[in-house]
Amino acid sequence: MSAVSVSPETRVSFEVASLAAGGDGVGRVDGLVVFTPRTAPGDRIAATVAVEGRVGRGTLIEVEQPSADRVAATCAHYEAPDRCGGCQWQHVALEAQREAKRRMVQDAFARIGRRAVPLPSIRGGAPWRYRRALTLALRRRGDRVWAGMRAHDDPEAVFALDDCHITEPRVVETWRAILAAAAHLPAGARLRGTVRWLEAEPGFVLEGGEAWPALEAFLSAVPSLGAVWWQAEGRQRRLVADRRARAVPAASFAQVNAEVAAWLHETVVARALAFAPATAVDAYSGAGETAARLAAAGVAVTAIELDAEASAFAAERLPAPSRAVAASVESALPSALPADVVVLNPPRAGVAATVTDRLARPGGPTGTRGIVYVSCDPATLARDVGRLVGWQVVSLECFDMFPQTAHVETVCVLEPA
Repeated sequence: MSAVSVSPETRVSFEVASLAAGGDGVGRVDGLVVFTPRTAPGDRIAATVAVEGRVGRGTLIEVEQPSADRVAATCAHYEAPDRCGGCQWQHVALEAQREAKRRMVQDAFARIGRRAVPLPSIRGGAPWRYRRALTLALRRRGDRVWAGMRAHDDPEAVFALDDCHITEPRVVETWRAILAAAAHLPAGARLRGTVRWLEAEPGFVLEGGEAWPALEAFLSAVPSLGAVWWQAEGRQRRLVADRRARAVPAASFAQVNAEVAAWLHETVVARALAFAPATAVDAYSGAGETAARLAAAGVAVTAIELDAEASAFAAERLPAPSRAVAASVESALPSALPADVVVLNPPRAGVAATVTDRLARPGGPTGTRGIVYVSCDPATLARDVGRLVGWQVVSLECFDMFPQTAHVETVCVLEPA
């Protein structure tokens, strides 16, 4: 059977060879690369295949012969009928998950960055109950209100969540309290909410709705909430209630996995200080955790962060001559250079080409001796490193911040070639 003869009605059998960056298993059907969700490396599966351009999209019918790396899912929502899309790899053994993440990073550098790098190390913590944040879709139908995840194969199908096994119980309990007070939420059939554990209490971020007349009643019904942010339809997010003893911009910048985040942060600080810098730039600095640590070690740091609330909080923590700049990295980086070390911790989209172009001539006008790049997406990391002409990768370390999912964090250290 040739690749062009595959049709959505045809049942085909093939072996899954690896896991892709999005979480799907990857196999071949007569030369056609096929991506199939909920499969594991080594599985022999039966599936239907729809051809999309040069690749195939498989729909699993059955696992004819399971891989040694296939395990039973812990969460009942993961299987039918809910088919929760919050996790991608509950059916894959933990060590196989981590091996796949290492290889994803190495493969991204080869395919996208055009750089050969050794297989990176990986460090991970508890595989369950690690998340300090949980985002759910809220739906209304008549008098019924429920909150849950979307099905992995149907974004419009939102099931009622009973529990989330990768989330801390106190976060799940807060969600239950919010649902009990759902009558006091803004009107609207489609809302979205996030419960995030702050320093000592939970916070709630709500998206959607045009008016919230029952806000005070909601706050009375959920007294455990330390702070509430609301992003009304078509408007900017704003803080509408704050009952915290110490206000920090944690709704945006608190790490989801506290244990692994601490390891990653220690690694970033250590890799930056290894260059014995007198000056540094902490780009996409958030609330200034890394900048504060570097400043405490005697480094003059410029912390650049677009979020004004987070930048103001960082400014309070930084002693002179260190400073915080509330601006985009693209606009503020030129005036922050030269610097001995540049820390880059961008969002998933990576850094703009203007930033990598500015840094692409090591030792020249920037005077930079080292770059420490923290990434949550191997593809954009590899793309950006590929743009850094004149720099070589000297260290690559992965952190399994989100077990049971296909996401991986990476710390990449570069020096002049």
